[in-house]
Amino acid sequence: MASSEKLHVGEAIIDLLVREYGVDTVFGIPGVHNIEFFRGLHRSGVRVVAPRHEQGAGFMADGWSITTGKPGVCALISGPGLTNTITPIAQAYHDSRPMLVLASTTPTDALGKKFGPLHDLDDQSAVVRTVTAFSETVTDPTKLPALIERAWNVFTSSRPRPVHIAIPTDVLEQFVEPFTRVTIQSSPPRPNEADIQRAAQLLAKAKRPMIIAGGGTSIAGNALTQIATAIDSPIVLTGNAKGVVPSTHPLCVGSALVIPRVQEEIEQSDVVLIAGSELSDADLYNGGRALQFVGKVIRIDIDADQMQRRVIPDISLHGDSQFTLTALVRAIHHLDVSLSNNGISRAAELQKFARAGVRQDLLPWIDAMEQVMPEGTTVALDSTQLAYAAHTVMACNTPRSWLAPFGFGTLGCALPMAIGAAIADATKPVLAMVGDGGWLFTVAEMAAALDEGVDIVVVLWDNRGYGQIRESFDDVNAPRMGVDVSSHDPSAIARGFGWNATDVDTIDAFSSELKNAFTERGAHFIRIIVS
Repeated sequence: MASSEKLHVGEAIIDLLVREYGVDTVFGIPGVHNIEFFRGLHRSGVRVVAPRHEQGAGFMADGWSITTGKPGVCALISGPGLTNTITPIAQAYHDSRPMLVLASTTPTDALGKKFGPLHDLDDQSAVVRTVTAFSETVTDPTKLPALIERAWNVFTSSRPRPVHIAIPTDVLEQFVEPFTRVTIQSSPPRPNEADIQRAAQLLAKAKRPMIIAGGGTSIAGNALTQIATAIDSPIVLTGNAKGVVPSTHPLCVGSALVIPRVQEEIEQSDVVLIAGSELSDADLYNGGRALQFVGKVIRIDIDADQMQRRVIPDISLHGDSQFTLTALVRAIHHLDVSLSNNGISRAAELQKFARAGVRQDLLPWIDAMEQVMPEGTTVALDSTQLAYAAHTVMACNTPRSWLAPFGFGTLGCALPMAIGAAIADATKPVLAMVGDGGWLFTVAEMAAALDEGVDIVVVLWDNRGYGQIRESFDDVNAPRMGVDVSSHDPSAIARGFGWNATDVDTIDAFSSELKNAFTERGAHFIRIIVS
C-alpha cells in the first residue's frame, strides 16, 4: 500500500485480524472512544453484532466461540465497556475458552494520572488481569502485531483463556502502514512416548476402568470412544464435555459427576483416565471434597500447573487431548487387553442413578423437550432449577452444542450465548433454557436477537423469583429475603421486544407450543408457569 493508504491503528488491527487470522464476526457496542475499531470493521466487511449491553457482547462471543471452536472477538469502549464485560470474560476464563477483548482506554497523556478523564480506570489492564491469560495496555502501535500473535498462540497452543488488549484513544487514531503478521512459532506440548506406553499398558490391564472427559476433549470424541471401547470403560463427562461423546453411545454415562453414586464408582475403579478436566468443585458439587481414588490415575492436560491439582496422578501426560488420546489409541491397539465385559452395564446403572438423583418433578418437562427438539439442537442454559436437572439427564449427541455457565455459575448468560450460537451457525436450531430471575439480567438482548434475525426458542421456568436460592434459605431455616421477586408478565415483555410469546402450565401444552416454535422458526418465547 502507498503511504496515502495508511490506516488508523484501530483500522489496522481489524485489517490484520481479518486478513491473517480469519476473523469474520465481532461483538461490541460503538462509542466515541472506539470509533476507529468500527471504521476498520466497516472497511473489512466483518459482521458486527451490537448487543444492548457489553455483558451481552461477551456472552455472545462466548456462545459463538463454543459453537465454532474459534476465539470470540469483542470490540469495546474504555472504562465501563470493559467492566460491563468482566463477567463473561471471567466465565470464559473459568471454563477455558478463547476470547479476544479489544478495548480503547484513556489517552496516553492521562494514563494513571487520576485527574478524572471520561471512562478512566487507574489501570484498566490490571482490572481484568486475574481473569485473562494476559492483559496489556499498548502505547506503541508497532508492538500490536506481536501481541496479537501471542494471543493466538494462547488460543491454539495452550490452555485457552481470554486475552485483553487496551489501546489509548489517541493511539487508535494514529496513522500506520498496514500491519504485517509477526509469526511466533508455537505448538501444544506433547507427552513423551514412554509415558504413553506406560499409560496404555495400565489401561489394557484394567479390570474396572473409568474415563472422565472434560472440556479439553472437545475435538477428541472419536479417540475417547475408541479407547473406551477397547478397554470396555464407561465415560463420564463434565458439563463442558457434554456432547463430545454422544449420549446414545452405550458406554456414555453423561454429565453426571454431580451424582454421589457416580463419584463412588469412579473412586472404586482400578484405573481412571482423566482427560482435559480440572475436576472442579462445580462439576463435583460435593462440598469441595476432592475425589479419593483407590486405583491408579492417568491424567492428560495441556496445562502443566493443573496436572497436580486435586489429585496426584500415577502417570502424567502433559499434552493436548486430541494428540494424546490418539496416541493412546494406537498404543492400546498393539496390546492384549483384558476386557471385563461389564462396561455397558456399569454405564447403564450409573445413568439410572443419575436420573434418580435429580428432582423428579422436573423430568417430565425435560423429557418433553427431548421428544420435540430437532436432532443437533444447540442448547444454552442459565442457572435455574430446570437447567440443573437438564445438565445431568438431558441427552446431547453433538459436540459444541451445550452452552452453560458451569464454572463461574453466573446468571443471565443463556439468552446472549444462544444468540451468539445462532449467529455462528444459522442452520442449527437453538434453544435457551432460562429462569425468570436470571433472564432479567440480560433481557435487553431480546432486542438484539430481533435485529440479527436469529431463529431461537427461549423456555422460561417461571417460579416467581430465585427458586433455588429460596430453597437454600429454607434448608438452613433462614428467613426469606430478596428471593420472592417477579417480572409480573414475562410474555408481555417478550412481545414488547417483537417475539412470539405464550404461557403454558401443562406438559401437553408445552410440547405442542415447543413443536410449533421449532417448526415456524423466528424468535419464540415459552413461559412455563410453575405451580
